[in-house]
Amino acid sequence: MKKFSSLALALMLVLSGCSSAPNNDTAKFKAGSYTGSAKGNNGDVVVEVTLTQDKIESISVKQHEETKGLGDTAIERVIDEIIKKQSVQVETVSGATNSSNATIEAVSAALKEAGVDVNTLTPQSSNEEKVAVEDTSADIVVIGGGGAGLTAAIEAADAGAKNIILLEKMMQTGGTTATAQGMIAGYETQVQKAAGDEAISYEAMYDNLMNNALWKLEPELTEITVRNCGKTIDWLMDRANVKFQDEVLVGYGPLKMMHVVDGLGVSLIEELTRTASEAGVDIRTENKAVELILDDNNNIAGVKVETNGQTYTINTKAVVLATGGYSYNPELTALLDPEKEGTFGIGHPSNTGDGLIMASNVGAALTHTNHLMAVLKDYEIMKDHNGTSNSANISRFIAQDNLVLVGVDGKRFVDEKSGGYMTQLLNEPIFDQMHKQGSEFVWAISDVASLEAAEVKRGADLEFISANTVEELAEKMEVDVNALTETLASYNKYASEGYDPEFKRTTFAPLTAPYVAVKAVPCEIITYGGVARNESAEVLRADASVIGGLYAAGEVSANSAYMGFTLSNAVTWGRIAGANAASYISE
Repeated sequence: MKKFSSLALALMLVLSGCSSAPNNDTAKFKAGSYTGSAKGNNGDVVVEVTLTQDKIESISVKQHEETKGLGDTAIERVIDEIIKKQSVQVETVSGATNSSNATIEAVSAALKEAGVDVNTLTPQSSNEEKVAVEDTSADIVVIGGGGAGLTAAIEAADAGAKNIILLEKMMQTGGTTATAQGMIAGYETQVQKAAGDEAISYEAMYDNLMNNALWKLEPELTEITVRNCGKTIDWLMDRANVKFQDEVLVGYGPLKMMHVVDGLGVSLIEELTRTASEAGVDIRTENKAVELILDDNNNIAGVKVETNGQTYTINTKAVVLATGGYSYNPELTALLDPEKEGTFGIGHPSNTGDGLIMASNVGAALTHTNHLMAVLKDYEIMKDHNGTSNSANISRFIAQDNLVLVGVDGKRFVDEKSGGYMTQLLNEPIFDQMHKQGSEFVWAISDVASLEAAEVKRGADLEFISANTVEELAEKMEVDVNALTETLASYNKYASEGYDPEFKRTTFAPLTAPYVAVKAVPCEIITYGGVARNESAEVLRADASVIGGLYAAGEVSANSAYMGFTLSNAVTWGRIAGANAASYISE
């Protein structure tokens, strides 16, 4: 009987080992769903992590406010990698580091809630073999997958080019266009006519653009931009099925010229990407062009490309540069314009000047590189708190009618209401003041009553400097008390009289205690200089000769339009570059 009992017990143990019932002693995780959050660029990233007993089963995003077309894609990419590797030890996505880190931290928080020591989760190796890349050929290579590059590829295909490769170094197409508000300037468009809007003349549009640019643009190239901007909008509607809102808005001047894309810049990129794909364009994301190759006659012969740690060459007769500007490359900015050294770049992360560098290395001329659009941001957040474009935003502070800007000497230096916080009329004097005084910022001053009425708050959970007296304010700002006292007294006198004889300011509101102040710094968002080109979008050398087969469109090229015309310029010149590249290879 004892033998039977022992045998039965042994059999029971064996069967229990084969059972599907969980063995809690060997379980890797506590099965269930857990929530974690972390601060991203524009708010909290909240995720729900579902665990089985032996793996991370799924991760869903419950909340985020990251930039559409960039941050949201990074979140998806990081989540995929975490699940694939069963670890939070994954690489961040280039150009979206903050969004990537927020996702990793949120998942880590959820895992910690489940009692998991994330440091013990060693990344699982992938069995995927790296596919060797091979050299290839193309009729045309377009470098950059933003609005200009996608448009160039579509137009080249429509003009007869059969084998077009578009290289985009980021994980998806978009560039600056994807993060834009989707406003495109134009006149005599289908939208305007359908709305019954009053007609706008070419002359009015031309003057508007040149005035915004302080007449620094090349007249011949500007004329082409303006004459074609309306046709560009109609082309987007007819060729790429881009949808626009019915109402045309007034923007950057008195003209009712701003056409707004439904879904903003993201939708514009989606439609252009779809259209390019349908046209047969070979779109290669995470493929970075690193070098232009010339033949013995110094014409374009190919492009060297890096992808996944490998390098290959595309042999081609024509290249369209559409790589964007260089606002995200502080070293290049300082090299091209030393007065901007130390300025923060807040443009699209892909705008690192790749196209300028490649073109310059094959003899292209660069011009107008000291022209840019900058927005005033909170210096302390940008410098010390890893501030983003949103958290460091002080546009509502700057918009106050009692705004006073002073240097580190406590003295005013500009008409603070001379055209808005994004205009060269304000930013260039600020740059000059910083350069002259060897400072990294200027001071923006208002008062508590004004900010409370406008519901203005400082980002990143920080408080503005506040003071009940001018003396206290000067002490906290660390500026000369006598200079600041005289400055604010003079300002209030001008405000009471309605005119400022020092800087010709005419828009005022008085400053009253208690006062508030914040350090402000211009941050580059768009660069207007770059590769020199002619009316056919051909890239030029310093002697004005053409580099055969090399074209440029969008922010990479000099004379790219100023505020209000940025997208119309990108698409207009993308069309010109693509069509002329196709014509070139057919000769």
